[in-house]
Amino acid sequence: MGFDRTTASAVLKEVYLPTVREQLVNQNEYLAQVETNSEDVEGLETVLSLHVSRNEGIGSRKELELLPEAGNQGFVKQRVNLKYHYGRLQLSGPVIRSARSDSGSWIRPLENETKGVVMDEKRDEERQLLGTSDGVIAATGVTTAANAVVTTATKTQLRQLRVGMYVDIGTVASPTTIAQNRKITAINLTTGVVTIDGAVVTTSAAHRIFRTGNGGAGADQREYTGLQSIVDSTGTLFGVDPTVYPEWASYEKDAAGAAISDTLIGELIDEIDIISPSGVPNWGITDHVQARKYGATLVAQKRFNNTAELKGGFTGIEASTGSGTLVVSTLRDCPVQTFFGLNTEHLGLHEASEWEFMEEDGNVLNRIPNKDGYEATLFHYSEHVTDARNAHGKIVNLAA
Repeated sequence: MGFDRTTASAVLKEVYLPTVREQLVNQNEYLAQVETNSEDVEGLETVLSLHVSRNEGIGSRKELELLPEAGNQGFVKQRVNLKYHYGRLQLSGPVIRSARSDSGSWIRPLENETKGVVMDEKRDEERQLLGTSDGVIAATGVTTAANAVVTTATKTQLRQLRVGMYVDIGTVASPTTIAQNRKITAINLTTGVVTIDGAVVTTSAAHRIFRTGNGGAGADQREYTGLQSIVDSTGTLFGVDPTVYPEWASYEKDAAGAAISDTLIGELIDEIDIISPSGVPNWGITDHVQARKYGATLVAQKRFNNTAELKGGFTGIEASTGSGTLVVSTLRDCPVQTFFGLNTEHLGLHEASEWEFMEEDGNVLNRIPNKDGYEATLFHYSEHVTDARNAHGKIVNLAA
């Protein structure tokens, strides 16, 4: 007897699930560097104990003068909701039927679909981790009653959109105001124009493009809290406002169009060392253009920096100052003209569990209602966090 749905469910769970977890964590360079944590998760919330101020009950006195007022370390305990991430795969009834006498013909589509959804999920997960937390992929320009939507997207953002992808267009407060669940039919990487199906739309510079269903901020946030929100000198993060607790701010340098250099990276390392009790950052990430430009400065100076190894077998080049050294590497989804200096000991992925197949009814493969086919759903309840915002910093507006 060949494979049936029961056998296929077991294969998905026992054979492919470990591989899914391996690929989603170890083949994602960003996640390979940060720690995963399930101990600080209670229910579907992660509990963060954030050190936001110091004990100022210190001072120097003359003999018999009043001692300083007693103080204490300032901690804020915050409960942050996990975000819910999903991946679905489908197999048609005819494929299942034809595989009954040939296990190989069953394995091939099962393997293809599993690998496909893993690769797609991994790609979107990195986008979210390096994103703005609100689901925004790209900003639009002025489009007048057309399917060819004008954008002001960078090349990085355009690569995050793909032909066949379904998108919403609107504002962060109302992500579907202009369009909902539209399929991208073409992308022009030169002009930045994205063509969608369905009725024509009219957009302005105030509108944004989202993956369908992902848009929203605050109570409506669905995506991971992204690095662009975590590493920032302003803005409330995890309920803590840096205008109230100045320690809860990252160092930020506006390069004002200057080229990336040892001087700028050295300043970033030094300034983080000055403001953070956690020490210097150990990892620097940027886009491929900035990495090439930085590498060119080393060649011009006839310098050949050591290649350093990162977790997961990834590598980068070292950049140093008197305060310490970090390893510079490139990430495909890093925002352009930006360089992040990160202390990976103070970044984490808090999760209720690893990636799992949805099987509360006992089946991994479930019938698609009113269709001749079956589907499986992967899910992951997790959130991207930091417990020391001042352990990280960034340089923005580097030369294009």
